[in-house]
Amino acid sequence: MSWDSIESRDFLGGVPAHQLSATRLLSSPDPSRHHLDDPPDVFPFSEEYPTEVRNGAIRWGSRFGPAHRPSAGVLECFRICRSRLDQYLARRKIERGVRLYGQNEQRLAVKVWLSALRGVRHRSDKFALLGHLYQAYMDFGKYRESLEFANRQLGISEELDSAPMRAEAYLNLARAHQTLGGLDRALSYARHALYNDCGGGSTAGCVHLTVAAVSLELGAFSKAMDGFQKALAVAQAQNDNTLLLQVYVGLSELWRRLRDTERAVACAARACDLGRGPRSTDLNTRHHRTALLQMAAALRARGELGDAHDYCNEALRLAAVAGDQGCYARAMRIAGDVYRRKCDYGKALRHYEVAMGAGQSLGDRLAQMEAMDGAARCLEALRLQGRICNCRPLEFNTRLLEVATSVGSKMLVRRVRLRLADIYTALGDNNAAARQRRAAGAWAAPACARCREPLAERAEPLASLPCAHIVHHA
Repeated sequence: MSWDSIESRDFLGGVPAHQLSATRLLSSPDPSRHHLDDPPDVFPFSEEYPTEVRNGAIRWGSRFGPAHRPSAGVLECFRICRSRLDQYLARRKIERGVRLYGQNEQRLAVKVWLSALRGVRHRSDKFALLGHLYQAYMDFGKYRESLEFANRQLGISEELDSAPMRAEAYLNLARAHQTLGGLDRALSYARHALYNDCGGGSTAGCVHLTVAAVSLELGAFSKAMDGFQKALAVAQAQNDNTLLLQVYVGLSELWRRLRDTERAVACAARACDLGRGPRSTDLNTRHHRTALLQMAAALRARGELGDAHDYCNEALRLAAVAGDQGCYARAMRIAGDVYRRKCDYGKALRHYEVAMGAGQSLGDRLAQMEAMDGAARCLEALRLQGRICNCRPLEFNTRLLEVATSVGSKMLVRRVRLRLADIYTALGDNNAAARQRRAAGAWAAPACARCREPLAERAEPLASLPCAHIVHHA
């Protein structure tokens, strides 16, 4: 049979033999299985190599097409593993820094903490790390840098909406501003810390201690005593030796300013015993240096100048080893007080000048103000002896009055105004002297809560009541 026969023509549907094709002999394709109408996937070719990087991975461009793109799950897995590894290494560095700081390797510990700050991911760990850095920079006397760490802590506490974290951040801000001379702002931050949930632990005791220290600088002795009593109760309940040492240092300073030298020396001795006792291994050496300086100041007020000088030299040696510039400035000021008490005004003025320069470079306005007050007392003694004229003490006390007024130290402002009144009287300007005396009388001196007689007029024993009022011991 040929292809042109009738049977074949019927079988092939009447198509001529020369019009047959291979596809004609095949069955029709299933349209549900093969999408013949869709255009084929054709990817344009590009000579440019993608170099943009996002989240550590190369961005896949049109060179390879989406078929070569790695799955999002793989990239996410690598990213999570990298984040967990960084977090683990950061925690190890934080722990290593804490151990180094406990071994008095402060600078190496800070270096380790700063390297951990770049890898920490969790907010709570970062908050704790910023707290370590804040304390270290406070120990070094770098108060402006520590203020920056406290502000970052406050931001994290607001993000996490954590009341205990917010209380700790406000406490750190209050401490930094207190040292920098912003007493009103420090008191405001301390009150904000009290309003938040402090947890009733050592943080609450530190807040009460800060409120007491600021109130002492402002001349509110009853409020200061109330804060010290509350901090003492917290320290004894929590068995916190560090807080207990700081409370005794604050109480010693309060009694010294009220001129009860026996109580001042007793409280300073308790602080030094805590710093040297068998349980002193958990204490920061900065608190031990503070106790030594307070002991030197109390002994100087009681007239034991040799022992005061020895304590001051020990604090200076420890401050030089640790690099504590704030402690160095205060130690130089106390050494100047010892030389002034010995009537060696030349050495005293040199020590005061060093203390003023160190306080100014650190931004520690309290240390600078105390050193200026010591220098003003030296100049007043030289003026009364007739060794210098009235011009230099007048100029220096005027500058000191501006600094003390800006800080808010009312007791020092009163003393400076009374000195200026004496200088104006010696110059024959009675009107200016009367103005200074009226301004000094605007702030009432602390008085006994029982007999209403003024306190701190002379050295005498005093006592504190459970209600935080201060009375004559008699």
